[in-house]
Amino acid sequence: MFYYEQMFNTALNGIMTAGLMSTILTVAYGILLASLLFSAYEAWTRGGDVRALGVSGVKYLALGALFMNDGAVYERVFRDVLAVFNQMSHTMAGAGPSDVFNAWRNDLFAYGATTGTFLNLVTLGAPALLSALLLLIAMIVYPVAYALFSVFYSLYGTILFVTGPLVLALMPSFGLGSLAKRYAINVMIFGSWGLIYGIFCRLAIAINVHSMAALTSANSFAGALAGASQEVLLAVASVLFSVCILLIPVLAKRIVEGDVGGSMLAVLGTATAMAQSLMSAAAGLGSGAGSMQSASAGGGGTGGPAAGPAAASSNTAPAGPPTNTGAGGGSRSPNGPSGSGSGPGSYRAPNVPHAVGWVGGAAAALAAQGAQTAVAAGRRMLAGNGQPTSTPPPPKAPPGGPGPVDEWI
Repeated sequence: MFYYEQMFNTALNGIMTAGLMSTILTVAYGILLASLLFSAYEAWTRGGDVRALGVSGVKYLALGALFMNDGAVYERVFRDVLAVFNQMSHTMAGAGPSDVFNAWRNDLFAYGATTGTFLNLVTLGAPALLSALLLLIAMIVYPVAYALFSVFYSLYGTILFVTGPLVLALMPSFGLGSLAKRYAINVMIFGSWGLIYGIFCRLAIAINVHSMAALTSANSFAGALAGASQEVLLAVASVLFSVCILLIPVLAKRIVEGDVGGSMLAVLGTATAMAQSLMSAAAGLGSGAGSMQSASAGGGGTGGPAAGPAAASSNTAPAGPPTNTGAGGGSRSPNGPSGSGSGPGSYRAPNVPHAVGWVGGAAAALAAQGAQTAVAAGRRMLAGNGQPTSTPPPPKAPPGGPGPVDEWI
């Protein structure tokens, strides 16, 4: 029996002895009854579909039989389904050690305890430091990866076991029955973890890297790294085994869903999308700032400093900062996220980072333009000896008109 399998059985036995499943099954019975009533309503909305109602009734009886005896039948079925996958895994790893990865972990610890590699640190030589560092990495990375896989296997398995009755109780309903199908797919994916584990064990046996003795006697890793030191071979083998173990959940999901090569493509696509987002944000920020700076330069040449307060005091809304179009004059609004074109600063595709960068650059340029306007107004005030323009007196009333007192009479 594999190490991860032993940990999972221990966790499952602890859940059953704690009496947690009695509460879960009580809630599952209520969900099952509500699901049956809802399926009857769905059959009525379909014009009285008696066949569909009969199928829901059969599902209700089957799930009721699965949940009886305080979940004993459900536990047995769940264990048997996983035992099928684990038995195939044991058959694949039958030649040689039953658990290649666990045996490698034990050999690695034994080699680290008996070898004098770590004593070479006293000499402070470069080869000695490199050998000790590689061995230390191998003794840390591989056990951590193997422990993480075992813990994740136990955690995921116990979650599927506990939440199974709650999800399966939705099966009689036509609309919510898809959740039960998804649960069955997840159980198949989880069972494939052990199957892929056994395939990796068989692969390690086939290429003669299943034990430390076989690796050191061949003095190479499956024909590669021939003539390397033992520490280098152990470090390389440990890192590769760690990657294989940690990729088991991803590979199981891809295989069951029919997308074997999608894992590498997904990683490459994510990296490419991140690079494109960063480049789009930088390009949008630069284009927004550049267009607003050119607008500031063009506005200063046409109206001069005195045109700023007049434009600011007008009642019409500003049509946007103008931009010089060339030597012939004229202006146009800067190319924003809704524009089009192929020049610098033009909108290239519906890209959120590009739009955010453009708006940020435009806001920064507007702030700079406002600061320039404020500086120009301050200079005009200083030119007028710091005295603001006096307010003209109100016009005098025409002669013969009513005075202030006569207006109230």
